Amino acid sequence: MRRCLGKEVRQVKRRKRKADENTIDTVSNVVEFCIPEPDHHADRIRKFTECLGKGIMQMCPEYGLTAPALEAIVHASAIHDIGKLAVPEEILQKPGKLSGQEWEIIKLHTIQGDEMIRNLMYLDDEGIHDVCCDIARHHHERYDGGGYPDGLKGEEISIGAQTVALADVYDALLSKRTYKEAVEPEQAFMMIMAGECGVFSPKLLRVFEKARKEMEELI
Repeated sequence: MRRCLGKEVRQVKRRKRKADENTIDTVSNVVEFCIPEPDHHADRIRKFTECLGKGIMQMCPEYGLTAPALEAIVHASAIHDIGKLAVPEEILQKPGKLSGQEWEIIKLHTIQGDEMIRNLMYLDDEGIHDVCCDIARHHHERYDGGGYPDGLKGEEISIGAQTVALADVYDALLSKRTYKEAVEPEQAFMMIMAGECGVFSPKLLRVFEKARKEMEELI
């Protein structure tokens, strides 16, 4: 009897988790359709995040990152920019340099993304829901405290948000945008390692260095 009940509980949890993942996938498709990002941006972010996450599990056991936790982070990464739905299109597509006021509007997408997920998305699994909110809000925080919106520093930033942040920067460098040309993978790697794209955890950079070739194969 207990075995049957335990099996049923696990099946219900799996069904709910699958429903949550389908919801995230649907929202991700909407975001990608509505926001002028390069094609398959969300898919590449997922792949880069998963690759880095596996490296963290191997090289940095102190984070205690488990396979289910990484799976949640990977799914959440697909909607990290959901807040950009609230940013005027003329700002997102502006070919030149943003004004100070426009930049402040762009930065708000982190807070707005967190609020959208909290108020508009229903997910059964509170853990996945919290991870989605955290990553939407904190994927522009930087290890030295120079990021936004909350100025988090060091390990105040969750390992999920740190990982998605690096994956996002890497893909941004590789992609052509209205305001910039794409760079080659080798140049993107060197720019990140040299700190030209914000400060990242030394541990995460070591993982990135080891995962470099595998990530290039995902492009």
